Amino acid sequence: MDVGGLPAASRGQSAGASAPSAIPPLQSGNTVLRGETSVAGVAGPFSTISGGDAAPALLPAEGAATDITAWQNSKKITGLWSINQNRNSWVHVEGIGWKKLANNSDSAIVALTLLGAHAREKGSSVNYREESDGMIREMYVW
Repeated sequence: MDVGGLPAASRGQSAGASAPSAIPPLQSGNTVLRGETSVAGVAGPFSTISGGDAAPALLPAEGAATDITAWQNSKKITGLWSINQNRNSWVHVEGIGWKKLANNSDSAIVALTLLGAHAREKGSSVNYREESDGMIREMYVW
């Protein structure tokens, strides 16, 4: 089946499959085991973070600052990642790496995830505010 001009095989699916071929990292109890897989078009290793939450482990671009609150402008979202855990959703920002979305409320993480998905699908530019904890707290999609 052709969707968006891409044959099913180029989207990581067999022609007859209706489910994505990418799977979340292997789990053992509350610990997510490192493994290689392709998630939302971005290949890379995955690991856990404190509290047992799973997280994509692709390292940020070399020289990227980690302890500042700043606006990042004209960025592209190239991947999305989430798992069946409460408020655990991430976006991959081109040239920067994986960024966790604000998890202070259900509505915040759902809204930011939808904005990230829309930006990735449309290839839109994104401006976002990143806090010193590394989470995206505010996002504008153009």
